[in-house]
Amino acid sequence: MSSRRRELTEESGAPGWLMTYADLMTLLLVFFVLLFSMSNVERERFAEAVRSFQTAFQRAVSGAPNNLVPLEHNAPASLPDDINDTIIQSSQQSSSQDKQEESEDERRARALQLDWERLNRDLDDAFEQMQMQEAVEIGTPKDGKLSLRVKGGLLFTSGSSTFNYAMLPMLDALLETLAQNPHYKLEIQGHTDDIPISTPQFPSNWELSAVRATTVLRYMVDAGINPKRLTATGYGSSLPLVPNTSAENRAINRRIEFVLEKRALE
Repeated sequence: MSSRRRELTEESGAPGWLMTYADLMTLLLVFFVLLFSMSNVERERFAEAVRSFQTAFQRAVSGAPNNLVPLEHNAPASLPDDINDTIIQSSQQSSSQDKQEESEDERRARALQLDWERLNRDLDDAFEQMQMQEAVEIGTPKDGKLSLRVKGGLLFTSGSSTFNYAMLPMLDALLETLAQNPHYKLEIQGHTDDIPISTPQFPSNWELSAVRATTVLRYMVDAGINPKRLTATGYGSSLPLVPNTSAENRAINRRIEFVLEKRALE
């Protein structure tokens, strides 16, 4: 402490430690003023950065050219090389897996189409050899199913469920196809025209169509086909192919349909 301060202290009668305390307070005041000035600078910089970001974002949303956006906001953040490599490798593996799945689906679809074409060809050849092309109509595979239509008047006698034995070779050809293709199941559908029938055996066309379908099913089960592969349904006159407005149209609607479908492997 200088001699002048000592003299002032002695003259005023204040204790000696007061000057040291005053110096300490002065230093603390300067320190807090310095902190306050630094905090003001940081706030101003932060506010300036926020304003720059808002300007860049507004320009990007409004469709402004990229060259109007500050470079520091336009530059994408870079990732470490190992992370980039991992992302690229994962993307390539995902793309390769998608291509492999697509190729698997394409192979299955192609194999199924070839199977349908072979089955269609075998049935067509069998009916041609028996000269029954006019009696049996083979449809086009659709929704995983292949339909064969047989005129009801050819397979059964009128108003009954008794086989026309001249048509049994046709059923045998279908049996042979089922035996050679165990992965297919068969739905047998009976259909009639709209002329009502009322007999002690068949009160309506529903019973007639159902019994005709089950008669065919029983014939195939007796020939050795697994019953689990067969179903029989009678639809009566509810599903006509053409309007029942003439004798010719009614003859078309009287039919037995065989629907082949590939079954799931057990």
